[in-house]
Amino acid sequence: MNEFYYLDISLKLAAEPDQLLPVYFKSCLEQALVRIFGEIGGQTTVDLLKFDTKQARAIVRVPSNIYVKLRSAIALIGQFQDIPCSFVVHKAGPLLLALVETHLEF
Repeated sequence: MNEFYYLDISLKLAAEPDQLLPVYFKSCLEQALVRIFGEIGGQTTVDLLKFDTKQARAIVRVPSNIYVKLRSAIALIGQFQDIPCSFVVHKAGPLLLALVETHLEF
């Protein structure tokens, strides 16, 4: 079994944020995990492999045992920097190569 899962995620915002930086994007995902699963259950490594500020889209890598937790946490995120939002997972899989088709749309 593969160690990691890769996700192609985009952020849909109701308005323009003050700053859309990769660190804020990653922090939003990590905070959602902690909010839902607690300090211990939410502690994990979320790696941001690629981030496109203009499209608010990222390629994220997480340990495979956290994948389901991250998908749950993403579904429950409703705000980004106090702006109503939603996250869309375009593609996910245990191989980074599986995202190539979507990655080319970046």
